[in-house]
Amino acid sequence: MGVAAIAAAMLLAAWASARAAGPIDYEPAKECFARAAAAELERGILPGFSIAWVVDGEIVHAAGFGQADWQRGVPATTETIYRAGSISKMFSAVGAVQLAEKGLLDLDAPIQQALPDFSIEVPFERAAPITIRQLLCHRSGMIREAPLGGYLDSGQPTVEATLQSVAACALVNPPNTKTRYSNVGPTIVGRAVEVQSGLSFAEYQGRNVLGPLGMTSSAWAMNASLRPRLAKGRMRIARGDGGYDFEVAPEFELGTIPAGNLYTTARDLARFAAFLMSGEESGELVPPLVNPASLEMMYTPQLIDESTGFGLGFYVGEHGGHKTVRHNGAVYGFSSSLVVLPAERIGVVVLSNCDIASGRVMPLVDLALDLLLKTVRSETMPEAPKTIELPSEELARFAGEYESTSFWARLEVDGNELVGELSGQPIRLTPTAPRKLLANGRIMYRSPFEFERNEDGSVNVFIAAGQRFDRVDKSKTPRAPEAWNAWVGKYGPPFIPLVISIRHGHLYATVENEYDYRLTPLNRVTFMLPPGMYADEQIVFQTDDGGKVLGAVMANQYLPRRAQ
Repeated sequence: MGVAAIAAAMLLAAWASARAAGPIDYEPAKECFARAAAAELERGILPGFSIAWVVDGEIVHAAGFGQADWQRGVPATTETIYRAGSISKMFSAVGAVQLAEKGLLDLDAPIQQALPDFSIEVPFERAAPITIRQLLCHRSGMIREAPLGGYLDSGQPTVEATLQSVAACALVNPPNTKTRYSNVGPTIVGRAVEVQSGLSFAEYQGRNVLGPLGMTSSAWAMNASLRPRLAKGRMRIARGDGGYDFEVAPEFELGTIPAGNLYTTARDLARFAAFLMSGEESGELVPPLVNPASLEMMYTPQLIDESTGFGLGFYVGEHGGHKTVRHNGAVYGFSSSLVVLPAERIGVVVLSNCDIASGRVMPLVDLALDLLLKTVRSETMPEAPKTIELPSEELARFAGEYESTSFWARLEVDGNELVGELSGQPIRLTPTAPRKLLANGRIMYRSPFEFERNEDGSVNVFIAAGQRFDRVDKSKTPRAPEAWNAWVGKYGPPFIPLVISIRHGHLYATVENEYDYRLTPLNRVTFMLPPGMYADEQIVFQTDDGGKVLGAVMANQYLPRRAQ
């Protein structure tokens, strides 16, 4: 038995001893969380959310906060249905590992062994084959989205049709050379499960994952029994003038179902979290679905040397010095997170009906984990980051416009605070030291900003989001080519438009209502996307013979020009 297994066994024995002495009192933790939940709702970003806490295989708390349907005043409950987005990828990985244990899938064989019909252009000499392991840990070099059924396509094709469309695309990077997040990768794995099991993906999951776990309020496509409880998703949609409008999210199924189409409740996801905790039957929930050795492999970062990173379907990280396995989800109108501390047998689920709001979901997750660690493990609650007050004249040194490889930033003083935008996303920065601040917003959560001060006290540089931001010197700003004006505008679906703009002499693209990404011209009509969501991919503008702009190709999809 390994050291980790011995420690887990000792911890479980300690809990059993503590429970024998008397039940654990969760009420103080519940009350503290309820106060934080009320404060979060006051921010006005999340209409509603549902949560569940799991300890030692048992759901110890579940609750709903705010509204599942803010238009009709329907409250969020523990039985509200949400779209879980990329949390789906964990379920797909479990299905693949189940078949691997039976000898029906080889995680390290070329994908064509399991899926003979799959093809994609590989423009690299002597490239290694694409494997299921690579696809599940995002090391395959795969495109992020497919031409059909991708995140910008509301056509609702089948998984099979979605993957057939990939044959017209090219691999972005050689396999196992770079970690690039992809929705196509886990979809390929889901299709391989279909072919090798002889069942549709939903049927396989129903028989082998959802069913055994008792997830009776979960499905891979909306149906009549779930629809009455479906939360109304709220989307922040780019207008095209730099502003955003809030609208009800559209309802359609993704073609990448295994990567992001799960519908579920907080209670049902709690059952999945319980399965992730142990190889033994415990509590009110069902036994594990794969053997302990397989689960440990899934919880280990794959094909990299780091201690954190993508395992098989899971992201392996840490919280307060404890190993975590987790996945966040983001899909039209919904943001979610599932986090498990496997050694401590603690898990938290948060599902919300707000689009692009991970920066508001994560504080709820972290607080719940800390409260459970205190209640169950008697750990001291971590102190909030220590903050300091800086005079407005000192904050004014940081104010201004900046630009990095991927983003632009605008910062300004608001009373005794520094506020602004990072490529279209609002942020509020809190000083923790004279030159260090933490940014919070819809996406950012305690994101460090560190400013560099010159000898004369001025500030021209800060480091954030892993990039260097330089102050924009407008006297040296390059003049954008006149031809780029033709590209400016909106493209694609109205609910998730590609918005092209010019800022500081550079062309920018608002992608998936999230960030403005700075583009690099490769030729007159082709532009490279920077590090970020679509790193190493391109946007290609389409014109007719007379030069009129017809549309643009991004994410391997043709996006027609929209009327301004």
